[in-house]
Amino acid sequence: MDVLAVVAASSGSGGRNFAGRPLALQALEKARAARAVVRTCLVTADADLALLAADAGADVITPPPDGDRGALVGAALEASAARDGLAPAFVALLDAACPLFGTEAIDGALAHLLRCGADSLIAVYALSEPVWLQDEGGAARPLESWENERRYVETPAISVVRVGVFEQTGDLPAGRVVLYEVPAATALRLGDGADWPQAERLVARASRTRTKALLRHVRLLVLDFDGVMTDNRVLVLEDGREAVLCSRGDGMGIGLLTAAGVPVAVLSKEVNPVVGARCRKLGIPHVQGIDDKIGELRKMAAERRISLAEIAYMGNDVNDLACMEAAGVAIAPADSHPLALRIADFTTTANGGFGAVREVCDLLVEVQSEKATAEV
Repeated sequence: MDVLAVVAASSGSGGRNFAGRPLALQALEKARAARAVVRTCLVTADADLALLAADAGADVITPPPDGDRGALVGAALEASAARDGLAPAFVALLDAACPLFGTEAIDGALAHLLRCGADSLIAVYALSEPVWLQDEGGAARPLESWENERRYVETPAISVVRVGVFEQTGDLPAGRVVLYEVPAATALRLGDGADWPQAERLVARASRTRTKALLRHVRLLVLDFDGVMTDNRVLVLEDGREAVLCSRGDGMGIGLLTAAGVPVAVLSKEVNPVVGARCRKLGIPHVQGIDDKIGELRKMAAERRISLAEIAYMGNDVNDLACMEAAGVAIAPADSHPLALRIADFTTTANGGFGAVREVCDLLVEVQSEKATAEV
């Protein structure tokens, strides 16, 4: 099932920073990491946001004059077809202003639609309290049949439509519609009047709790070098020598983590001596100039008498995929290749070379501290 994910950011809030980065870019990353999504498209009138999205590999279109959901989907399909003839089976329309709706929810919605064999899906949350109506004169009455019927509120977080059915009507939803129930908190939509700082705290807390649970059994952190410990760029001097930029914060994090009892190692395809120089300075083992990363990862596990399930592997590109799939926890910096983002168990908020490793190390140190406290 090929899915085109369309992120709507035309309201203005999509370009606003949330937890340090534009909401729309975060929505694109979540969509790109979904298993069935083959392409992403951003709908925005913000020129700066459009450039950032294009750099991230997304198609970009301006909002059509008729800005309803059907018009957005139609415009995105036309743009995708014009680019290279892509003909997806489904289109998923996402609202950038719903930050709590993540990749797992996108995967869940798409799986639910297929399981039901329906043509369209809309996300909803259930009402748990009675609903009241008020007439023009101010008189109120409870909505009838509340006790016998379950009521739902639609959220713009996601809606999905089968392309063949959509092309017949131009409507969204179209054909046979099913509901995908999500928690009310997941449906949170940030507008101009929303409490953005409180929402940021909620997102950070939820993400941190889930990530720490994943890291609880990690006994070894293995890092790729370029794009993880560096910003994936290289400075080439006129005499052919190469240099890279690393984060001192990452180095501090690695030191704190090893002191907490979790060793760190580096696996790199890069042959430049800079890899070894940086690792020696940090006091961590490294293997470089290798193509068979997964073989070296298995060797590391065997030498330490641990299982692959007890290893967290952090990579950013296609040559890291085998290690990421084999390790117990797969981690990707925020600016990783789409395929790495897709299989990552979690993605850092920071880019490679800009504190992504420190972010992981701090979480692992916190986990080790909590485990030690629990054992006392």
